[in-house]
Amino acid sequence: MSLVFTSSNILWHEFKNEFNPSTVADSGQLDQVKSFVNAFFQSHSRTNEAQLQPVSRWVNSQNLTFTTMLKKLVTQLEKQALVNDLDLVVLTHWTPDAEIGASVTNAIIYETGSHNAFGIAISDHGLSSGFVALQIIEDYLEDLGGDKHTRKALLMMADQDAILYDSPYLASFRPSASCCLLLLQSIATNDTHKAAGNITFKHYQKTPLPVSTACIYSLLSTLDMFSIAESKLPLTILTTKSFSQVLRQDENFSNIRIESWEDALLSSAPWVLLKKLVQENTRFLLMMPEGKNIMFASFVMEN
Repeated sequence: MSLVFTSSNILWHEFKNEFNPSTVADSGQLDQVKSFVNAFFQSHSRTNEAQLQPVSRWVNSQNLTFTTMLKKLVTQLEKQALVNDLDLVVLTHWTPDAEIGASVTNAIIYETGSHNAFGIAISDHGLSSGFVALQIIEDYLEDLGGDKHTRKALLMMADQDAILYDSPYLASFRPSASCCLLLLQSIATNDTHKAAGNITFKHYQKTPLPVSTACIYSLLSTLDMFSIAESKLPLTILTTKSFSQVLRQDENFSNIRIESWEDALLSSAPWVLLKKLVQENTRFLLMMPEGKNIMFASFVMEN
């Protein structure tokens, strides 16, 4: 089974947080949220205390919940595609939602009318959550019988620019509240009537990050990402700004197109760039280093 989508069915939006420090929620609500944050710190054996500004910013971000942002994109998607027959709805995110305890996937299932769809969220896999989500979607749809019947899934990425406490690491991204979605379809691997313009998901893989940057190029040859025929197509690598600089220092990558995404868009960033760069007869390799590992997701677009 193959998992495919088109660039027109990649939708995204960046939202502006209109937080004004002089406008804060009522003191009772702030005290409740601060108490929640303090309990969170204590559960992790931290002595930190909740600070007014990040708590106030988060409370005043309720108009930018994941559900609110994604419903805007679903409304756009409904104008160009049928979405009331989804089999699976998946949410991935790195930052927490501005709404505690809400089921975003259930809200979107209700919004689309796909009442038989299954919904799950992936939140503990870093910024590359969308990568592994594709593999999960492919496996799930295949188990449903993807080789015999066309199946559909909606993959959603969402992140906030406001969280409940100060995070210098998050601030280093200069984050934006943003979201993105992909409408995916399964097709039989032996289908000879593949539609033109389809982007085909090939593989997801997670490997240890090489100790030496000189070993990154040789690592690529060990990855089973493309068929022999596909490997003859031009390759475009999409990655973070900092990692793109590392790759460009290696002369082995001199003949490979390397593009970097906008870090501020967080989980949505790779997909926004893929939509921008997609072209026929090209293979794409998304690379995201996270800690001691590096995540890969590969795609091919043929004519």
